[in-house]
Amino acid sequence: MPDWFYRTATRPVLFRVPAERARDFALGFMGRLARTPFGPAAIDFLGHMRADPRLGQSFLGLHFPTALGLGPGLDAKATALPALARFGFGFLEVGPVTVAGSAGDRPVARQVDQEAIWNPDPPFSLSLACALPRIAEAARTDLPVIVRLAATSGAGAEQAAEELKRMIRELAPQAHLFALPLGTDVDSILEAASSATPPRPVLLCLPADLDLETAEPAVDAAVQAGVAGLIVDGSVRAPGEGRLIGGPAREPALAQVRHWRERYGKDLFLIGSGGVHEPEDALALRAAGADLVEVDTGVVYTGPGLPKRINDVLLFEAAQTAGPPEPPLRDPERSWFWTALLGAGMMFGSVLALLIAITRVVLPYDEAFVGMSRDQLLALNPRLLAFMAHDRVSLAGTMIAIGAMYFGLSLDGIRRGLHWAQQTVFISAATGFASFFLFLGFGYLDTFHAFVTAILLQFLLLGIHCRLGTWTPTVPPPLRGDRAWRRGLWGQLLLVLHGAGLLGAGLMISAIGVTKVFVPEDLEFMRTTAEALRMANPRLVPLIAHDRATLGGMLLASGWVFLLPALWGFRNGSARLWWTMLIAGTSAYAAALGIHLTVGYTSLMHLLPAFGGLGIFLVGLGLSAGYLRGRAL
Repeated sequence: MPDWFYRTATRPVLFRVPAERARDFALGFMGRLARTPFGPAAIDFLGHMRADPRLGQSFLGLHFPTALGLGPGLDAKATALPALARFGFGFLEVGPVTVAGSAGDRPVARQVDQEAIWNPDPPFSLSLACALPRIAEAARTDLPVIVRLAATSGAGAEQAAEELKRMIRELAPQAHLFALPLGTDVDSILEAASSATPPRPVLLCLPADLDLETAEPAVDAAVQAGVAGLIVDGSVRAPGEGRLIGGPAREPALAQVRHWRERYGKDLFLIGSGGVHEPEDALALRAAGADLVEVDTGVVYTGPGLPKRINDVLLFEAAQTAGPPEPPLRDPERSWFWTALLGAGMMFGSVLALLIAITRVVLPYDEAFVGMSRDQLLALNPRLLAFMAHDRVSLAGTMIAIGAMYFGLSLDGIRRGLHWAQQTVFISAATGFASFFLFLGFGYLDTFHAFVTAILLQFLLLGIHCRLGTWTPTVPPPLRGDRAWRRGLWGQLLLVLHGAGLLGAGLMISAIGVTKVFVPEDLEFMRTTAEALRMANPRLVPLIAHDRATLGGMLLASGWVFLLPALWGFRNGSARLWWTMLIAGTSAYAAALGIHLTVGYTSLMHLLPAFGGLGIFLVGLGLSAGYLRGRAL
């Protein structure tokens, strides 16, 4: 559930459902999706949220892909960890885990006015038997897994210690770190953790509203005994009963992190959490002294894209302190040079095709294939050439749009090292070139089309072969979501729907082109039947089918080139992307709608998808303008 879907469609519905039921439904769906054969790829495709490798850090002998982790307050039942691991987190915390488990005396509840979640005290806990397979599953995500342990409520000190040691022994092969509550018999637990197979570090977990004066002696003793670090848990006691995680814990957690960092210095490993609902909240915890930061309720109240937004801010910070940039490559050694030539070549060839389509319509080799001159085709059916012109102008307009997108993505994206821009061009172009084979079954090989395709294919292969530079952000990403961001999510939703619609239209037209060729409106416009055309000249239908199949293939390519930037490239300040999409999209729609009106092919049912697509596209760009054009990159 990316932000463009969660904030616009899913969250309003889920927030009308009791919190526990909504949580179980959403996390259950994501967990089931991640366990299907293509589910993980679908999550990566929709979000493109994995952390940049430059954000990796190492602590306690473990590699963390980013300083941002998932707190235990979101997925208490550990049902969706394989999915959440792909949201851009660098580690996962699971728990609390107890030997027998506990359902909690009341269900969790939202406190929307405080942006918080109310939990009973003691909270729900995962049983050891249930936790074992789920933690093993989480460990297979290649992220460090922290397991928060707790003893059975009301257990005596000796029983509690034995339960904790048992869980450490059984979970050590899957868990990477253990977290214990304050008040635990630390000495015996540390001994059990060090003798486990393999040995595991132990952290001490401290509530955000902990009384510092009272707790300092116990924390000092635990640190001296050898705990590897501290976790500041982002929860505070709620008025009356239970505990709140989220907004109310933000300031107390900051104070806790700052206090313990000042007390123990820079050598103590410290994780901070509590009310991280915006990127600036994560930065505040880092500035207070946290080595790593956890997110939980921020995913609920802000959206699943929060980890990606925080990682963007962390990457900007990392780029400011990085060493000198890599030596520049010559242009022919860079991928963008060849993909830009691919885009420019497509635009040049498409403009020529457009000029031919609005004048002669057919070329000499078309006439040679059907064995009829242009005048004979007109005599056969006065509307035949107009019909062919409407297909060929629509095709040329679509190809101009694709070429413009390739060119813009190359200069403003691939040239700056943006991986998503490179993948967009590669996926779209590969689809377009593959569609070349759609029409060969009819026995018509367009030699000019084949010649241009062979040249452009070389540019694509060179672009794939050459290197992508390293992207270095130069402008800080926004630290808070504002009205422009929220409005932009609606625009992003419409642009995603628009790109998906183009893919659907491409599939439909491709299928028509390789099967029945015509839709009823086509034959009504030409005032004939498919059988009559075949009887007049057996090669007429293959000639038209070639145009249809090619148009379908180009619509598929355009679907990818408009969909993927909407999914992956939506960032504040991407003004050039916005202008590129506007120019490319309006060019294609102007050509398609203009030729229909010019030749008189004005069937409402036939034109409705085009007008609808144009409307969705323009409204989507309009809603996105304030966010995408907010700052020049």
